[in-house]
Amino acid sequence: MHNMHQSVNSINARGAFASHMHMMHDLCMNLKHIRAARKMSQRELAALAGVDQSTIQRAETMHHTAKLDTYKLCAQVLGVTLEDIFAEDRDVAEIALVRAYRNADERGRRLLMKLAEEAAALPPEHDE
Repeated sequence: MHNMHQSVNSINARGAFASHMHMMHDLCMNLKHIRAARKMSQRELAALAGVDQSTIQRAETMHHTAKLDTYKLCAQVLGVTLEDIFAEDRDVAEIALVRAYRNADERGRRLLMKLAEEAAALPPEHDE
């Protein structure tokens, strides 16, 4: 939030804060998307994390009472990092690719990079 304070004066502070909170809410929606991609309900995630379903609901909606520990528990249960939960624009496939790269040895990383370069060089497909 520090950057927000540098560009905000008292006249537009409410709007800037609302905009910042909307962006943060969108980021937390990653938790919901990751959970859903694993075909897991809030109730199931809550049981595995050892918390109430309402705790998961608050985390997914970034309620002001949501705690960082809840996000840590969810990340652990879902097999992702906090960075994955709060990433701006990663979908589940991107998260899996990043995780594969991070867990690979040097040979595996070279192979992943080669595949990425080849994929990037492919011409776009056209529906016919």
